[in-house]
Amino acid sequence: MDARLSNKVADFCRSGIPFAVSVLLILAAVLPYGLPKSSLAAPVLALISVYYWSLFRPELMPAGAAFLLGLLVDVLSGGPPGLNALVLILVHWAASGQRRALAGKSFAVGWLGYLLIAGGAAILNWFVASVFHVTVIESVPLLVSHAIGTAAYPLVAIFLARLQPLTRPA
Repeated sequence: MDARLSNKVADFCRSGIPFAVSVLLILAAVLPYGLPKSSLAAPVLALISVYYWSLFRPELMPAGAAFLLGLLVDVLSGGPPGLNALVLILVHWAASGQRRALAGKSFAVGWLGYLLIAGGAAILNWFVASVFHVTVIESVPLLVSHAIGTAAYPLVAIFLARLQPLTRPA
């Protein structure tokens, strides 16, 4: 095999790591663990992953990838079609737009950025779901989901940070 072709294949595989890991996080979150409200983890893990990669390696998490991840969450969660796709595109946009302010800062600043962007995503999710169902949706599951994300962010971000060197060319 030609060395250039081999390098291109390796680069392609490295660039797909953020999307593939995001899909695996989503799929792991929808497994039936028998825990109450465990279905709330899939959108949260997708949001954390899109936020993280859009902030630290935006070239590896384009808006199209965020959209596809959102569609996967929509299909697996049975929620309004396109809702998570829209939310994740907006998270991608917000995180990419705040890259200068957040990337390279302390972990606490990145976590605060996540909390603010995830809070906005939760409000948008609640509003659009309420409009879709033509009723005011109960906000408690959304608050629980936001709390899960707040607690999970450090663990997931550390996991993703450990994968980040794998995305760089050798």
